[in-house]
Amino acid sequence: MSNAITTFAIMSPFLLAVLLANWAERSHNWRILQYVYLLGLNGIVMLLGFGSIAAGILIQLPNSPIVIPTASRAVDWTGAGLALLIAGLIAMVLLAPAARRLAARVIPIDPNSMVHATALSMTATAFGLNLFNMILNRLLLTPEGLSQVQKASDSIYLDAFVFPLLVLSLAGLLGVGWLTRRSWGEVVERLGLTMPTLPQLALAAGVTVGLIVLAFVADFLWGMVDPTGKKEVGSIMSALMNNVSGFSGAFAIGITAAVGEELFFRGAYQKRMGILLTAVLFASFHTQYFISIATLLILVIGLILGVLRQRTTLAVCILVHFSYNFISVLLGS
Repeated sequence: MSNAITTFAIMSPFLLAVLLANWAERSHNWRILQYVYLLGLNGIVMLLGFGSIAAGILIQLPNSPIVIPTASRAVDWTGAGLALLIAGLIAMVLLAPAARRLAARVIPIDPNSMVHATALSMTATAFGLNLFNMILNRLLLTPEGLSQVQKASDSIYLDAFVFPLLVLSLAGLLGVGWLTRRSWGEVVERLGLTMPTLPQLALAAGVTVGLIVLAFVADFLWGMVDPTGKKEVGSIMSALMNNVSGFSGAFAIGITAAVGEELFFRGAYQKRMGILLTAVLFASFHTQYFISIATLLILVIGLILGVLRQRTTLAVCILVHFSYNFISVLLGS
């Protein structure tokens, strides 16, 4: 329960930024407030980066004033801090009208839209935070870290509900103007939530089978190319999914990720940011895989889902995503 509350509390400022962006579309005063808010939010991210870099330097001193567990010394605190610093700086630069106009040449955004400006800026922020988490996740590879993950897995169902289903769904719905610029019917239309046809259902089944086969091939190649990395990620996933098994576990993981992630990535985000950037951001959110063949697999899956969304409906993407996750968890149980 505490993990879920913490997750929602951390994500709340970003949800507020999405809401403010939509209000700013209709009011100049709100627009100014949104600029100030985003600058402040990324300023905090940069301060965290400075703190991480300072900690990395102090840890290496012979008589370090910082006392931390031995395992924490293996983490690249300086690199993690740089990720936040660079991301925060880029996020601020992207708020400039000239930067937005330049970005509009390669991605389908309106440089004058505050919603699009916010999405662009927060994309940089998200990449930095995700890379930061990837680096810090090295802590989970220690016996102490794996033990903590196993304890936290007792609340995996609630945690899965809070981030993918609640946070990402809210971000997607608020992002396209729910409660501010669009009615519920207009939101559903913008997201592409229409019932799939029989041919589309058949396509969804075929794509799901293809993704399962692709996952088996990727897993085999991973074992050949990087057996150590595969073992490390496997240990984290085993601890994380310690209490997730059977039909109920597969269904919970499948439905929460499918609905939340698809509403946000393929529903709200992709139309403005394009298939490639959406897939890359989607892959970066899977920080438990570090930068590995598993991350590359998620990227490819994101690209396939992106093309599927472009040619069918969001409901088809949700169905494929759910089926893939559901089958994967069942096979891994």
